[in-house]
Amino acid sequence: MVNHKTTRWVRVLLLATIGYGFFVFHGLSSHLNPWSQALINAAAKYIYPDDGQKEISVLLFREENLAELGTHYPVPYKLHAEIIESLASYGPKAVFIDFAFVDNRDDKSIRELSAALCNLHNSERKPNIYLAAPVLADGSLNIASELLDCVIPVTPEMDSKTGESGVLTYFNGREPDKKSGKFVPSAAFALAEDRIGPASKDSEKLEIVWGKGVAPLNLKWMDCREKADWELIKGLLSDNPSTNKLLCPYHRTLSVNHLLNSAGDKDIEAALEGKTIFYGAGFRFTGDRVESPVYGEMPGVYLHAMAYDNLLTLGNDYKRAERHGLWVGLVDGILLFTAAWLLVFFPAEKVSESDTLIKFLKSARKNLVGLAIGLITMFSAIHWGGLDIAALTAAALYLAFRIGLQRDCAFAILAFLTLATTILCYVALNLGPRNILAFLAFFEIVGHAQEFAVKRAETYFSLRLRYDNRTDGKESALPRKWVRWDYVVSHFFSIFHSPEDHQSKAQPCKKLPT
Repeated sequence: MVNHKTTRWVRVLLLATIGYGFFVFHGLSSHLNPWSQALINAAAKYIYPDDGQKEISVLLFREENLAELGTHYPVPYKLHAEIIESLASYGPKAVFIDFAFVDNRDDKSIRELSAALCNLHNSERKPNIYLAAPVLADGSLNIASELLDCVIPVTPEMDSKTGESGVLTYFNGREPDKKSGKFVPSAAFALAEDRIGPASKDSEKLEIVWGKGVAPLNLKWMDCREKADWELIKGLLSDNPSTNKLLCPYHRTLSVNHLLNSAGDKDIEAALEGKTIFYGAGFRFTGDRVESPVYGEMPGVYLHAMAYDNLLTLGNDYKRAERHGLWVGLVDGILLFTAAWLLVFFPAEKVSESDTLIKFLKSARKNLVGLAIGLITMFSAIHWGGLDIAALTAAALYLAFRIGLQRDCAFAILAFLTLATTILCYVALNLGPRNILAFLAFFEIVGHAQEFAVKRAETYFSLRLRYDNRTDGKESALPRKWVRWDYVVSHFFSIFHSPEDHQSKAQPCKKLPT
């Protein structure tokens, strides 16, 4: 006799194993990352401090600045030297230069640039200067040695885009430079040395928490209009929320044209004096572009700025990108196993078909009223709160539908556990809040798959019973070629066939199964 309780536990293990594959191979999570990040950043904007935003300024060499300054691409070293000299007069706290000076130029221009870098370093505030220095395959730095006299070399490399979300992580640096034997840190980790200590090859990669909002200075000279109402609704109905990303950056930004041709401007003085400056390029066809879950395509210098913002704000509690270690595996394993257990032992209430016209009309009226309330709520959220509030409202409405109308308490339990463990991992384990939706999506997808498998098991065993009890002689014994296949099918479907699956589930929320 089949032990039905055992088969149900086998089913739990099978579903948990399937779930493990979802996360190990990132098949599900990569598609959900855009929506996960939209929800995360909608909530994070209310809790992420703006201390880093006040400390950081981006000096951007925009494409139109080439014509405004009567120059060309690549930017002459002499002009870079002029910009750096002008920057020194404002007394910045520290400067990262996101230009790789690897081209062979004449000795005079290199000497001029080197002198400008040293003058900046020796100015009143004695700022540290961090210069982008690509690391070659042999471990050497691809930069003119004359430029290293007064600067700290850092690697400007960036992690790749994650799915449709954009860049979510930031690495710590590269292996030691072949000549000096010193580890070459990434820009943000080098800048944050006073906050988190020296970076090394053992430093853990950062998962970026993207701040939400536009610096006030940017509103004065950039087109920062956000989509609203119907335009935003059309964007929400597209494949992912990337079309609704902000156009203006989070960190305070000014162009080199502002710097060179706006002497005495109080806004520029406030943006540069005593601030950490990230000087980079905004040229569209140079390849130094990144995407984020919050903002549209932007110059790579903003990624370094946001990573430094995280390190400055969170210190050694910055969020780790790698989900390794015993505790991380334990938390993920418990969540997956709990989801599988809930699916098998605590399934959702089956909706019975209406057996009279009145019942059908009542059900239709309830559904239409609920749909109308949901649509009105969403339109109101979009109009008054924008995308952030709309995303949070949509999540709340879906939870209300699954828990309130469908009475799926298992889903409610999993949603609560997912939120609780996300907060636990964020605070205690310093893990970035990725894959919030992946556990819930796994629950939904595998739940429907299990329901299909249970129905197929019912069909198989019903046919098998009818075949075994046949008396009319119309069906003979199974041909030999089907016997082994029948053996395999019967054992597989026995996992999804047990008397408990046919018991009434009219009030599943009142009592957990024992």
